Amino acid sequence: MDKMKSWTIPLWILAVAVIVFFLVAAKRILIPLVLAVAIWYVIESLAIGIRSIRFRGRSTRKIPRWIAIVFASVLVIGTFLGGVQIVVENFQDMARSTPKYEEQLTDLLSLVGDFLGIEGMAEVADIVAELDMPALIRPLVDTVANLFASVILVIIYVIFLLLERNTFKTKLRRLFSDQGNYDNFAGVMSQVNDSIRTYITVKIFTSFLTGLLSYIVMELFGLEFALFWAFLIFLLNFIPSLGSITATSLPLLFSLVQFEAFSTFFLLLVLLVGIQILVGNYIDPMLMGSRLNISPLVIILSLVTWGSIWGFAGMIFSVPIMAVLIISFAQFPQTRPFAVLLSAKGEVEVKTLGNSEELNKE
Repeated sequence: MDKMKSWTIPLWILAVAVIVFFLVAAKRILIPLVLAVAIWYVIESLAIGIRSIRFRGRSTRKIPRWIAIVFASVLVIGTFLGGVQIVVENFQDMARSTPKYEEQLTDLLSLVGDFLGIEGMAEVADIVAELDMPALIRPLVDTVANLFASVILVIIYVIFLLLERNTFKTKLRRLFSDQGNYDNFAGVMSQVNDSIRTYITVKIFTSFLTGLLSYIVMELFGLEFALFWAFLIFLLNFIPSLGSITATSLPLLFSLVQFEAFSTFFLLLVLLVGIQILVGNYIDPMLMGSRLNISPLVIILSLVTWGSIWGFAGMIFSVPIMAVLIISFAQFPQTRPFAVLLSAKGEVEVKTLGNSEELNKE
């Protein structure tokens, strides 16, 4: 018995190492799959909302599920493809416009050097002027253009997830010979679904609101590529803490290059940061509440960890992945201490039996 205990920690370390290696090695397959699962959750949430609609003077019957799923799928996948198209086209436009911005950046560096009295800025400006900006940006453009290959794979995953939905329940019932075990598992899955659906729905709404308000402000100021910056703000707001900072910084830095005026920069700074504070500090917590139950420190650590494993995609998915891990760890006595440490206040919910109906309603 003591010999088995002495092997416990090395086995845990080995298991974690194998899992991390697998996540890194298979990321080209896993990232599109996780993205497809996220899109599937959005489609399911939207379909539930569509089915809840009641028309005045009509019967109380719900809209057929397949109609709601088809409508939600077309809307979500169409929006997803439109977003990818915006990114690709704007990257290409920015690559073509780099000579103009290169000259403006050189002038800006000289202006900053004169204003702050910094010597050597003229030499920096000369170095920038000699850089081949199109050649530097072209690999990034090619990388973004390659998204289309992943998009096709993601859409295929989404289609099969939608087709497998009903048969998945049947498989689960047959997988568990004991009804009590099935009820317990169904309760856990229901809690996972609720947490992920809440997070994705709220983050999409708040990120869209932030992007929309930012787009209006940037368009009023005449900032070029305002739609692209707004989409980038929408996307980066899914990354906790660092995302909102990066999302605000990029269009602000670009405004310095375009307008070469500090007054415009500071006014944009106040408005864009104000939008981030309003949505991030007030609207988001009001809608999200404390349902995710994740420690702020764990959020930052998971952001760094998943970012190092899956890059940008890992940063976006870090929070829902941690929410699933906490819920799953809480169900087993051996892993419950990990759930307590990862949680916000040390309180975790342990699902009891008799919750299979919750999963059936999903």
